[in-house]
Amino acid sequence: MPSPVGHALGGLIAGWLVGRVSRSAAPRSRAISRPPWREVALFAGLAVAPDLDLLVGAHSTYSHSVGAVIAVGLTALAVTRGKRPLLALACAAAWGSHLLLDWLGSDTTPPLGIMALWPFTREFYQSPVGVFSAISRRYWLPDFYTYNTIAVLRELVILGPLAWLTWRLRRSS
Repeated sequence: MPSPVGHALGGLIAGWLVGRVSRSAAPRSRAISRPPWREVALFAGLAVAPDLDLLVGAHSTYSHSVGAVIAVGLTALAVTRGKRPLLALACAAAWGSHLLLDWLGSDTTPPLGIMALWPFTREFYQSPVGVFSAISRRYWLPDFYTYNTIAVLRELVILGPLAWLTWRLRRSS
């Protein structure tokens, strides 16, 4: 399963592709050449948040499901009082990117995969193609840092150019 770095990049890609939130409200100018930090923090934070289930011993279950994606979208819609449906959809997409990346990742801890279709089923799903390496939490092992560094570098190689391209597309719209 990807690292928080990979998940943050995935959330930015999904949020920017779906939302294009800040550019629709801001006038075009050369001064707006960097991504707005509130938007970056929102999408990246939402994409990393499903892994908070590690704190309660329920990793890859409810927070890694379409049920959670729907709940996030409805919560964002309620927070904005229905005035920013595109933002709510972008928030749901950022959270949902976590599911996609974990599904595409290698999982080494049973139960393998994620409970992606909860509340419709409690089955776990994992892609047969492991695009992303599993991130180890076993810090006492000798290759812990080397293995995780290589895994994060792989995420950066795969997702970094996509995030840059999405940011450029978002800027030009």
